[in-house]
Amino acid sequence: MYASTSGKPRNFRLLDELEKSEKGVSDGSCTYGLENAEDDIYMVNWVASILGPHNTQFQNRIYTVKLTCGMDYPKVPPTVVFETKINLGDVVKADGTVDPKKLEILNKWEPTSSHTLLSVLIGLRQLMGRDPHRKSIQPEEGTKYADKKTDSVQVGR
Repeated sequence: MYASTSGKPRNFRLLDELEKSEKGVSDGSCTYGLENAEDDIYMVNWVASILGPHNTQFQNRIYTVKLTCGMDYPKVPPTVVFETKINLGDVVKADGTVDPKKLEILNKWEPTSSHTLLSVLIGLRQLMGRDPHRKSIQPEEGTKYADKKTDSVQVGR
């Protein structure tokens, strides 16, 4: 089992995050879970939904996000890719990938209990509610990024 710098083994850390997601510890505006719990014993591939904040161009929309926790997680932040098209300026690249240098939680990532998959999702939602993004014109609702290869990461057993 891979250890994190917080002292808790990687898989235990991810099991804690999975348990919290299943219990619904957030306000429901951000939800997440394993993409394929039966086949992903290393808990690498996650899928999430973010509800757009009120009084923004994102309101009444649901954004689907894929998170990938590599074997160095939580020492290294997850990779975050939007499946649903979104306009967040230079934070999200043309293929839907979130630039870790442009999202504070990823840029200042530390393997602590306060830096989690949920905190990444909350950080994205908060960004949606701030200027200049809150008034940014958004792609047509339900539009997805081009069928780039978004296959789940497979880890050898």
